[in-house]
Parts: sequence; C-alpha cells; structure tokens
Amino acid sequence: MDLKTIDWNKLWQEESAHSHWHRTSRDDAASKALWDKRADTFTQRINRVKDNDNNIDQDDYIGKMLARIEVSPESTILDIGCGPGTLTIPLAKKAKNITALDISCEMLKHLKKNAARNGIKNISYINSSWDDAFASNLVGMHDIVIASRSLGATADIIEMLGSVDSVAGEAVYLTFPVIHLPFDWEVYKAIGRGDRKHPSYIYIVNALYQMGIQVNVEILHSRVRVQFSSIADAIDDLQWRTDPFTPQEKEKLITFLESKFAQQQGSPQFTHEGKSLWALIWWRK
Repeated sequence: MDLKTIDWNKLWQEESAHSHWHRTSRDDAASKALWDKRADTFTQRINRVKDNDNNIDQDDYIGKMLARIEVSPESTILDIGCGPGTLTIPLAKKAKNITALDISCEMLKHLKKNAARNGIKNISYINSSWDDAFASNLVGMHDIVIASRSLGATADIIEMLGSVDSVAGEAVYLTFPVIHLPFDWEVYKAIGRGDRKHPSYIYIVNALYQMGIQVNVEILHSRVRVQFSSIADAIDDLQWRTDPFTPQEKEKLITFLESKFAQQQGSPQFTHEGKSLWALIWWRK
C-alpha cells in the first residue's frame, strides 16, 4: 500500500461523520451561537490563570503550549479560534502584533476587554469563520500561525491545512484532541455512548505528509479539573459538547452524577481531576 495514494481526507470525513462537533460546524450560524453562549464561561476560566509555577491554570495546557511556541519581539502571529484570549493575551505580550480570528463576536468582545485590562494594544480582530476569512482574503501573511484546539471540526482537512500553511512565514502550531476532558468520556460510558470518539490526529499528520510537509508531533499530557456546583450545572456543561441527551440517557446521567456528588462527602460541589491528551503538530517553513 502506497501512503501517497490513500485519501486521508475521505477517511477523516468518514470518521468525523459521527462527531457532534463536525455536524455543528457545517452551519456557521449554529456554530457561532454555540460559541457565543459559552463566551462568559471561557472567560471565567482564563481569568483564573495565575502567573506562577504552581498553578498556571486549572488546565495546564496553556502553560505547556506557551512553552513550545517560539516567538520573538518582532513576531507577527495569527491565532485561529482565539476565543477570549487564552493564548492571544500572553502571546501579545511577547510579539510585535497578533491577529485574533474567531467566529464568535461574544468571544472577541471578551478578548477586547481582557486586552484592555492587560494594557495590550497590539491585537487586530477578525470576526469570521476560518474558511470565510481565508476565502475573502481577510487574513494576510504572519510569521506564526496558531490554531489551538480550534480546527478539530474541520470537514476538509486538505483545504484547511493548505490555507493555514499558505499564510505562515515561519511556523505553524496546531493541536487536536486525543483524549479531551476525560470526565466527559466517563459520562458517555456510563450512559452508553462509549463509542463517541474524535477523529484521530493521525489523519492530519498523514495528510501533511502527502502535501510534502514534514511535521513534528508531540502528545501533551495536560491536567484538567472540572468543577460543578450542582447536578443541573454539570448537565448543562456536559450537554453543550455533545448531541442532546435522550430521556433514558438523562435518567442514567442523573443517577451517575448523584453518585459522584455523594462521594464528595457533603461538599456542595463536585470536583473531578484527570488527564487530557492533545496532539501538538507543528512545522517550520
């Protein structure tokens, strides 16, 4: 079998057909609404970031990514799917300027507030999906292109990778889930959804190989902690990332969560700590 003749794009699409994220991504309006609704929650999470070695953040993925992205005071950066500034804010402090691209106007509103709070003035903002932004020539050349946990729902990986590579002058950094939010998968197993998986990052690596791009791959082991104030809070947090729970699944979910809250020995909150795994795929031009 010749690796160069395998249609990795087709294989990616076949596997992603079962993914909630991929179905949502086909409708820009639905995707925008989804992320607009979560903007407040995402902002609360990144505002818990602390500048010390012991507690960079509840999910130390951020610190690990910042340690791997090579940036200089003269660097220009494109952050695709920037959200409220998870990486944009700390990178803007190191770079010459940064372009923040996100489909959610609410995410960008929070990013602007976070930038103002930090006295940062070297960020440009583009409110668009990545594919519309590239198709409309809204994105120019940048030294570094980053898509952190933001391209996993892409339908056409060849188009996406070609677009990203075309605007990068020096380097590209992409991350895709291997095991994202381990508590979610514990929940899916408990309610009978154990087969809901993300498409494998290996399709991305092989597609890049076919494109003649030699990449580096590293699996980032990231600690992650989820905390819920009530069963209703937990269900709301879990529901937005997956297909609607059926009545039968919700019944099983409530029973599962009741047992988890009971294990907290009277605490009004439930906390779960685990390990998430992310594939960091990066290359130099």
